[in-house]
Amino acid sequence: MKRFEGNSRAPGGFYFNQKSWELVTVSGKAGVLPGTISDQYLKVPLFLMLLGAPVFGATLVMFLPFVGIALFFHAMFRKAVKPFAARSLEKAPARVTR
Repeated sequence: MKRFEGNSRAPGGFYFNQKSWELVTVSGKAGVLPGTISDQYLKVPLFLMLLGAPVFGATLVMFLPFVGIALFFHAMFRKAVKPFAARSLEKAPARVTR
C-alpha cells in the first residue's frame, strides 16, 4: 500500500486516513486528498475494498442486535438506580466552611 500526505495530488481510488480512521474516495483519474500535510493516507487496493466491505457489513449485522440489547439494559439500569442516587444526595449533611 502506497502512502500519501494530505493536501497532495493522488490518483483516483480509496484512501484510508491513519489519523482519523476515515475512508476517503478520490473520484476520477486524479484528485487532491483533504487535510493537511500532517495527515497520512494509505491507498487501499480495489480488491481489498471489494473483499472487506461484505465482511464489515456482516459483522455489523451480527453484532448490532447485541449492542441494542446492551443499550436497553444500560438505560433500564440507570432508570432503576436514579431514585436511589437522588435520595443519597438529599440526606447528605451540609458542610459549612469558614
